[in-house]
Amino acid sequence: MMSGMGAEFFPRLVIAVIVVLAVCIAFGIGNPPMEKPAPVPVSVWITAGVLVAFVAAVQLIGMWLASFVLVVGLGRMWGEKSYLKTGVAAVGLLAVIYLVFVRVLKGNFPGGLLAGLWS
Repeated sequence: MMSGMGAEFFPRLVIAVIVVLAVCIAFGIGNPPMEKPAPVPVSVWITAGVLVAFVAAVQLIGMWLASFVLVVGLGRMWGEKSYLKTGVAAVGLLAVIYLVFVRVLKGNFPGGLLAGLWS
């Protein structure tokens, strides 16, 4: 009697469910009243700014040095007192990234503008 569900039926069903749920969210159906959320801490905005600066630093000084400075700097900003611990963590993290992405997967990372001056 039934020939089965066509190839177009399931995606349309998923889209219909998403539309119904989006309309419910838009009109607040099924949502209990919520308290006003706490303000975003300043450290979150500073971290976001540091990450944006990291993107620019990668173009200037290269991936490896910028990543090292990022890990040490964020660790220090988030409360770690020892440069030695964050430095060792940064070197370990970068070593793993290097082994996996450069040696195993044969990838390449940007050297930056300053590295271009040396060659």
